[in-house]
Amino acid sequence: MLSELGSPWLHLLTCGSTNDEARRLGKAGTPHGTVVTADEQASGRGRQGRTWYSPSGDNLYLSLLLRPELPPREVPLLTMVAGLAIYEAATEVLRAHGLVESPLLLKWPNDLLGRTPSGLRKVAGILTEMTLASGRCDFVVVGIGCNVSGLAFPAEVPATSLRQLLGPSGAPLSVHDFAVTLLGHFELLYRRFLRDGARWVTQTFANCAELTAPGKALTVTTGAGVTCGESLGIDSDGALLIRRDDGYVERLLSGDVATEPSLRQG
Repeated sequence: MLSELGSPWLHLLTCGSTNDEARRLGKAGTPHGTVVTADEQASGRGRQGRTWYSPSGDNLYLSLLLRPELPPREVPLLTMVAGLAIYEAATEVLRAHGLVESPLLLKWPNDLLGRTPSGLRKVAGILTEMTLASGRCDFVVVGIGCNVSGLAFPAEVPATSLRQLLGPSGAPLSVHDFAVTLLGHFELLYRRFLRDGARWVTQTFANCAELTAPGKALTVTTGAGVTCGESLGIDSDGALLIRRDDGYVERLLSGDVATEPSLRQG
């Protein structure tokens, strides 16, 4: 039973973006824990303004309005809290349907991937947006898109769904039930984050993000260019540390980690 999250819960048949709807509600004073979901998004988006494929029906489009007592510099870590919640909820659902060995892994900073015969494919993405008032965090919208039961994706979208990860015999999954499971995991992790702080959430996320584990050779593309080198892991602020070939350690707050050619939905 959800005690903080999902009251109120606004479900829309269609909207431009659930994040936009949640931000509108936040500015109107809607309380902490408000959830907005939609069957379809006309203008779903991911990080850096990218389009998030949002057809009607089988996938989850959810935004959560939070009013945390956090300094603005710690708010981006809510992306990692959401990532852990998706990872735990998706693992629970797959195991409940007989998939004992999880094919899931987190990708820094904001994606959930699934291992498929064709390689790593995106299952979910997160977009966290903060609104400030007088230099303090007024509210945060945590947007989550998750491919739950869809079976078809455009050729240019390297994605998969939880149902596809179950294999050819995978039955349709309830998007609403998955949303409830996800919010339950998020609430527990959110409380733990508020109690135990940044180091706990970054270390826990790093344990599920093997692509950026220390010692991995990485290529990370950011708005400033391309960084190549050896991963030193994720620091207590959620930044990725890369030791370049010249020995300089670069600290990256966001970017695209090269794993396969272009995992770019959101």
